[in-house]
Amino acid sequence: CSSHVCAEGTILRIDAESIPDQDGESCCLPRHNYTERSLVAKEGNGVQSRHHFTLAECEELCDLAGACRSFAYSAVQRACFLKDAVVTEEDAARVPQVLDYKTYIQM
Repeated sequence: CSSHVCAEGTILRIDAESIPDQDGESCCLPRHNYTERSLVAKEGNGVQSRHHFTLAECEELCDLAGACRSFAYSAVQRACFLKDAVVTEEDAARVPQVLDYKTYIQM
């Protein structure tokens, strides 16, 4: 898979080098769109965290982490915290909010 080129709207798996390139389909994962909302009260379990990342890098990281369904991101701290919770616009917001953190929902 390491030499595979993914179709538009997909991204090469992070573990691609360990997967035999048979059909090419298993080499790529879907790329998701994300919607910003206020930081949610119930974020779910942590999947991964990263610092010194851009929002786009956090989106890509979430796409690559199989269990990630949402993440919290701070532009000021350039930090993201990937979560396993499926979040909706209707979920309660965290009060008080923490710095400039926002929740990003995987669509």
